[in-house]
Amino acid sequence: MRVHSVQTLGPNGLTEPHDVELPIEHADLDATGLVLSPGWCDLHAHLREPGFPEKETLATGAAAAAAGGFTQVVAMANTQPVTDTADRVQANMARARDLPVRVMFVGALTEGLAGRRPTDAIALHAAGAVALSDDGRHALDLQTLVATLRQATAAGMPVLIHPQDESLGNEPAAELAAIEQALAALRQVPLARLHLQHVSLAAALPLIAEAKRDGLAVTAEATPHHLWLTAHALLRWGPLAKVNPPLRTEHDVAALRDAVIDGTIDIVATDHAPHQAAAKRDVETGAPGISGFETAAGILLTLGLPWPVLYRACVAMPRAILGIPVPPDWILIDPVETWTVEPDRFLSRGRNTPLSGTRLMGRVRMTICRNRVVHQVEVPVG
Repeated sequence: MRVHSVQTLGPNGLTEPHDVELPIEHADLDATGLVLSPGWCDLHAHLREPGFPEKETLATGAAAAAAGGFTQVVAMANTQPVTDTADRVQANMARARDLPVRVMFVGALTEGLAGRRPTDAIALHAAGAVALSDDGRHALDLQTLVATLRQATAAGMPVLIHPQDESLGNEPAAELAAIEQALAALRQVPLARLHLQHVSLAAALPLIAEAKRDGLAVTAEATPHHLWLTAHALLRWGPLAKVNPPLRTEHDVAALRDAVIDGTIDIVATDHAPHQAAAKRDVETGAPGISGFETAAGILLTLGLPWPVLYRACVAMPRAILGIPVPPDWILIDPVETWTVEPDRFLSRGRNTPLSGTRLMGRVRMTICRNRVVHQVEVPVG
């Protein structure tokens, strides 16, 4: 396929319009006004299989990821059963073999995510796990976290931390305490690679910046919903705006946006957390999480994040954190197309989003993975 008059996205931003030849069987395409980007990578997603097919399956999650421009997705370990053994990693990889996008798997950091006994990091890595995480929980004490960092380092994997001290609930102090603990553990294992998931507080940013200045191998992410929404969304959307960690203040949102731009926050990851409608009936008992694949690009483009930042946060750094190359996958973006979020049209089984009816500017028009078109929007939806 020859793509005519397209701008391509690289580390320094956009090129001038030019023609690009892609090794796929497809009609030539006039791409005037469009952007060709390497496929995006989501370092933090919940695909719910095995155990929760009413929320999502690997097939529906992969289809939704393709629609959102993600050609690589990292699935968390909080399935049922928990992905805490080598055979479970291998079983997940077998299920994912024929999916339209590349799905990778995290192994649990501790057995059953209980925070007590570290898993066999070397066996998990040998089975194909790309990282270790107890995401969804943070029940580790400092001693256990240090031990898991050492094992992960020996296995050559990063540790992804859900920074929310369970003993403190979901108050801001819970996030800050867990980040302080994680950084203290990293200082004891300076060769380890630590990644902080879904950072949501302005007060956390100086802690991360200081650790980076000290030369520690720490990276951090923010989610599109923490860059877009404040706690006021709960008043309108109730349980659909319930997430973990909670939505914060306007000050926090503004600080996070600045931190993504200046690199204190390295990447954007969706924390895609699909749920069935019954799990989102009320704020008190409703499950936290947003179905995030299909709105992520629209949010980030509507926010106007600079193109070099999008390349770093969505293309290059997620893979650098895992220590893997950027594969030859592509997405075609219309940066000015406006469209309305309609959850009933999601490919994900999770229609749980507080963005229903929101107008966004910027849309993924085509996704190419392994030299195949795996998603395409033929006609702009206005």
